[in-house]
Amino acid sequence: MSPPGVRNHMEGEDGFSLIELMVVMSLMLIIGGVVVNGIVSGLRASERGQQRVVALTDLERAAERMARDLRFADPVDAASPTSVIVNVLRDNGGTQVRHRVTYTVASGAIGESRAIYSPPSAASPVSTATRTVIDDLEPATTVFAFAKADGSTWVSGTDPTTELAEIQLDLRRELPDQDPIEVETSVFVRNVDDGR
Repeated sequence: MSPPGVRNHMEGEDGFSLIELMVVMSLMLIIGGVVVNGIVSGLRASERGQQRVVALTDLERAAERMARDLRFADPVDAASPTSVIVNVLRDNGGTQVRHRVTYTVASGAIGESRAIYSPPSAASPVSTATRTVIDDLEPATTVFAFAKADGSTWVSGTDPTTELAEIQLDLRRELPDQDPIEVETSVFVRNVDDGR
């Protein structure tokens, strides 16, 4: 019998030793670290995926805007690897208006200047606007490339604009810690009378 107030120590009621507690805590820390690392990696991958989608959407929107103007240009007045100047006739509530659009590439951005003439033969525009079509492009990329109707390269400053048949757009954006995003499109223009 035990003295009063003292419990008998029964077999199987032993507690955990300090070493056992430390081993369990170490294992829990390791498992917790692996789980947290997996969650953080998943969040980073999701963020990178979102950045790619946003960048691709921006590039596609800019390429479509420029391609639409180039497709309906009548005519392309001037072209170089860093700029294109076109005239586009549009119907404005039954009245024809002429948009003189200049796309300029500088410092990794494409700017647009748009002057609207009504009537189309007017010497002075009724309005002008300038805006950035897209920025954060890779500065080393050639945005505009040109071809003749026979597929050979059209050379700015050497060949007349009447021989310009196709304008190729190449928009490329670098993303941090990822492969770059690129959108390419090709537009046939109305400058050449080749039966198209």
